[in-house]
Amino acid sequence: MEKNNLDTSIFSESKCNILNQLLHACADEICGYPGPNYEHFNKSMEWNQEEYNNSYHIITSLLQNPTCLYLDEERMPLEYHALPEQVQQRILKCLKVRREQLTDALLKKTSRNTLPTFRDFDWRLKLIMGSSKMASLREPLLQLDLIVEEKDNERLLSIELNKDELDIMIHALESEVKRH
Repeated sequence: MEKNNLDTSIFSESKCNILNQLLHACADEICGYPGPNYEHFNKSMEWNQEEYNNSYHIITSLLQNPTCLYLDEERMPLEYHALPEQVQQRILKCLKVRREQLTDALLKKTSRNTLPTFRDFDWRLKLIMGSSKMASLREPLLQLDLIVEEKDNERLLSIELNKDELDIMIHALESEVKRH
């Protein structure tokens, strides 16, 4: 079998349920969940490692292709049109069901590669009782640690905010969420 060609005989009509499982397992992997493995599908499909790898590669590339998310057969790539009709229909059905999840995953992947992305946070509340200038200050401070991903790097941004600064930050974040 040539590389990147799918042996369509392994996807006979009688094995359409297994094809559906493979499609959704590949979609799961794209969305960040555990994906398919050769051992699971080898038992049900009786294919060799090369057939599995080629099938996995073609299905994954189709599900990750942004033009496929339009669900328009005219925009589909050549690899899609080279597949038998029943396989094309199964792929379209999977794309329809998982379109929103796949779109979100592709947007996250793209933004992670181009822009810093907020991943997680941690916070602590401190009560400042006094300072060398004032004996009784009693000012609450929020210490906020933001974990940001930039390409393959992760960095920690630490911010200390008083009540007024925290209110301004919350208002700005709420405005941004409403805008999108």
